[in-house]
Amino acid sequence: MEQFFMAVILFVIALVARRKEAFQFRWQPTRHTWVAVGTGVLAFAFSASMLLVGPESLTAKIIHQIGIYVLCGVAIPWGYALLVERSGPAGLGLVREKWRLSLTLNLILAGLMSLIIIFEADWSAIHWGNLAKAAVALVGAGGLFELFLYYGFIHLRLEKAFGMIPAILLTALIYVTWHTGTQLPLEADPIAALWKLFWVGVMYQSVFSLTRNLWVIWPFFHGVGVMIDFVVNIGKVDRVAADFPWAVGTLIAMAASGVALTLLSTRNRARVRS
Repeated sequence: MEQFFMAVILFVIALVARRKEAFQFRWQPTRHTWVAVGTGVLAFAFSASMLLVGPESLTAKIIHQIGIYVLCGVAIPWGYALLVERSGPAGLGLVREKWRLSLTLNLILAGLMSLIIIFEADWSAIHWGNLAKAAVALVGAGGLFELFLYYGFIHLRLEKAFGMIPAILLTALIYVTWHTGTQLPLEADPIAALWKLFWVGVMYQSVFSLTRNLWVIWPFFHGVGVMIDFVVNIGKVDRVAADFPWAVGTLIAMAASGVALTLLSTRNRARVRS
């Protein structure tokens, strides 16, 4: 229920802060719009396929870490922004504009949400080593995947195509779908979890809409939010921590993909100039 109230409050704040453009709706989709949405659909398809092979199987782990995190989270968004749109990191929300405001909001919101963990978590049942490992998996690999795909790639292109409000709501809906084979099987009530995840999506997308800078979301605000889910709501920290080696390998693969795409983009620009 906390997610619902926070989502509504932050959504209203975003509408007030951007009131001059909040209610400007349009229909201007381009191929960039559909590529972004299609990548979100691909993440959903990968996630749903995990249910067919068993969420704990080796095949599922490869789909999760490589197909979802590396391909949908880095390779496609970064590759498209750098090599096709040629918009650079700014095309994914990595900008200097409003970075101080973004980090300030990030820290304030993370501080407020951390109160949920402080007062509701069963600290006696938490192993600190596993908590740190889970944070690497959830905030590191998982966090960067969500950051680049759902905020930098999908949200920005939906807003350009349809407007601020559709971008927030549609991205939140697309965000829910990737949890089909990952988080929902861990939930006691998957239907209630869908409702919860939608409002979590609205909450984060509303905050991102304030500055359209990724530093308003990650690592603190997003990190606290995802840890609330697994420490307080689901209680599966140990299970996530068991995938720590996979998370480290995935982070290395994500970094390698980003570096390779950046070098390729730089080489292409040099050829054009020559």
